[in-house]
Amino acid sequence: MVDVDRAPEPDSLSNRAERADPVPPRVSIGWLIRFGLAWFGLWLLVMLPGQFMTAKLAAVVAPDDKVALTSFLIGEASVVILVSVPLFGVLSDRTRLSGWRRRAWILGGFLLSGTAFALVGIQQEPVAIAVLMALVSLGQAAVLVALSAVIADQVPRFQRGRASAAMGVPQVLALAIGMVVVTMLVPDVGGSWAIIGLLALGCAVPFLLGSRDPEPPADAAPKRFSAALRVPPLGPNHDYYWAMASRVLVNAGNLVGTTYLLYFLSDVLRVDDPDTGMLMLILVYLVACGFSGWIGGMLSDRLRARRVFVLVAAALQGAAALTLAAVPTWDASIVAAVLLGLGYGVFLSVDQALVTDVLPDRTNRARDLGLINAAQHLPIAPLVAWLVLSVAGYRELYAVAALIMLLGGILIFRVRSVR
Repeated sequence: MVDVDRAPEPDSLSNRAERADPVPPRVSIGWLIRFGLAWFGLWLLVMLPGQFMTAKLAAVVAPDDKVALTSFLIGEASVVILVSVPLFGVLSDRTRLSGWRRRAWILGGFLLSGTAFALVGIQQEPVAIAVLMALVSLGQAAVLVALSAVIADQVPRFQRGRASAAMGVPQVLALAIGMVVVTMLVPDVGGSWAIIGLLALGCAVPFLLGSRDPEPPADAAPKRFSAALRVPPLGPNHDYYWAMASRVLVNAGNLVGTTYLLYFLSDVLRVDDPDTGMLMLILVYLVACGFSGWIGGMLSDRLRARRVFVLVAAALQGAAALTLAAVPTWDASIVAAVLLGLGYGVFLSVDQALVTDVLPDRTNRARDLGLINAAQHLPIAPLVAWLVLSVAGYRELYAVAALIMLLGGILIFRVRSVR
C-alpha cells in the first residue's frame, strides 16, 4: 500500500547525513542482464517515437503539417513526463508492498504504456493519437522513476558505472533493433506500433519475476504527502542541481540534433530512401555507442571518476553536430554518427552513476531521481527546433545543438563532491 497519512518524525538534514547508509551486496551478471532487458523494453517505447515512428506517423496522418504535428506530440510527451515523474517518485518511495516497492510501479507502467503504444498506429485522427501518446508517456514516467531508483537501492557504488551502462546501452540497442523491426520486418505503420508495444511488455517480465525489492530503510518514516512533494532545498544540494542542469542540456542538445534527422536526410541531403539511410546511420551509431558505453562504465568505476567522462561525452556529441552543420553530406553524416555514438555511449554509462552519487536523501531516492528525469524532459528540444527552423535551416539547428551539449558538459565541473 501507499502511505499518505503518517506524519513525519522530527529529523534534520544533518541527522540524516550522519546515519550510515547500508552498502548493498554486489549484483550478479544475471541481475545486470535482466535489469538491462527491462530498460531495453522501456527504451523501445521511449526512443523509437522520438527518433522515427512519430515522424513517420505524422507524415502519413498529416503530410502537410508533419513538422508541426511531430513537434506537438514530442512536446506533449515531455510535458506529461515532466508533471508526472516527480509524483510517481513520491508514490514509489512511500509504497510499502513487501518486495514490490519499485516493481509495482514498473509493472503498472509497462502495462499502461505498452498497451496504449500498441493502439497508436491504427489511429487516423491527431486527437486520438495525442490522447494515446499521453497515456504512453504516463506509463513511461512510472517505469522510469521506479527502475532508476533500483540502482540506488540495490547496487553498491563501485558497480554503479556498470549498472548505468546496463541502463544506458540498451537505449541504443533498442533504437537500432527497433528500427530494423519497424523499417524492414514490420514496415506497416499500424503493425509496427503494435509489435513494439507487445515486445516492450515481454522484456519487462524477467526482471519483474527474477528480483525482489529490498525493504526501505528502517528510519524512513513516511512524510506527509505534501511535504514529500517539495523539492530538495538548494543550499545543501548544489551538486544535485548542477548535475541536473548538465543532464538537461546534454540530453536537450542530443534530442535537437536527432529528432529531425529523418527530415534532414530527405529535405537537405535528398537521400533516395530516407528510411534506409536513417537505419544505416543508427546501426553505425549503435556500434560506436555500445563499445564506448560499456568501456566508459567500467573505466569510470575503476578510476572512481565521473566528471571528465561527462565532459568528453558532451564534446564528442557536440563535434558530431558541428560536423553536420559544417559539411552536410552523406559521408559527413556517417562520421557524425560515429562521434555521436561514442559520445552518447560514454554519457549514458557515466551520467546516471554520477547523479545517483549526489542524491540528497536516501529515503526519497525515487522522488529525487524523478525530479532530474522530469527536468530532462523539459520541452527544450521541440521549442529550440521550432524557433531555429522558423528562421533558418537544419545546418543552423545542428550548430545550436552543439552549443547546448558543450555547455552541458562544462557545467558538470560545478559538481564538487564527485571526481
